[in-house]
Amino acid sequence: MAELEVRVISERREGLLVELGRVVSEHDHVLVRQRLAPDTQGASLTLVLRGPDERRAALERALGTHPRVVRLELAPREAAMPPDEVVPVAAELPQAVSAPPKTLGYGAASAADVVQVEHMLPSLAKDYPRIFPWLINLEYAVAAEAREASLHLAGRRAGAWVFRRDFLFGARLALGDALRRIALPALRELVLVELHGHQLHVRGCPLCQPGGLSGGRFFCGFVEGLLADALAGGVPRASEVSCHCHGEPECVFKVGS
Repeated sequence: MAELEVRVISERREGLLVELGRVVSEHDHVLVRQRLAPDTQGASLTLVLRGPDERRAALERALGTHPRVVRLELAPREAAMPPDEVVPVAAELPQAVSAPPKTLGYGAASAADVVQVEHMLPSLAKDYPRIFPWLINLEYAVAAEAREASLHLAGRRAGAWVFRRDFLFGARLALGDALRRIALPALRELVLVELHGHQLHVRGCPLCQPGGLSGGRFFCGFVEGLLADALAGGVPRASEVSCHCHGEPECVFKVGS
């Protein structure tokens, strides 16, 4: 797997990242990071991608001939990312569960794209905790109306797997104890997070960029999957009450049962 940096010039920025993200996904690459900025011709989008060398030429052709692309500039990175650390998987990821339509008001409700989530999960488990490129890739791979439900399902599946791998110690806990002893250490593998009461405060969420779409449904599902078999009573329910993508300093998730 090698890294590739691409700079795209387009006449307008609206929907550009989503449309090109689908092309990236179709050519077996994942998005490591991106930067969107104004340009004299409209918008400049820089993408750092990772994927197989044998698919690189086809990806470059597809991006260069995309109708949204006015100009494509290629800048191969001098140093590839270090090899992925393979994390032993103690148990297979649990089977898919039905995902309810999302309810946070960020778009139209839709069922999760289970096929795309299932396709992504083995890579997520292998690369864990370096999971955000795969989740960003998932966002591009599913239809816009299925995006949030798919992130939620991926979170529930990943959370349940992490619980079985790291926290299956038998005792059932009250919600506060479960957040402190399970959710907080599990999330700290992924992001900077603090616990205040029954709220998790996440700083610098890679899925929630200012001016973009919220990726908070993944974290809601992740916490629910983590705590589904850990609570002494009730079913865990997580909701996002504040999001970095809306200009807030951090993403805040409220957890109840």
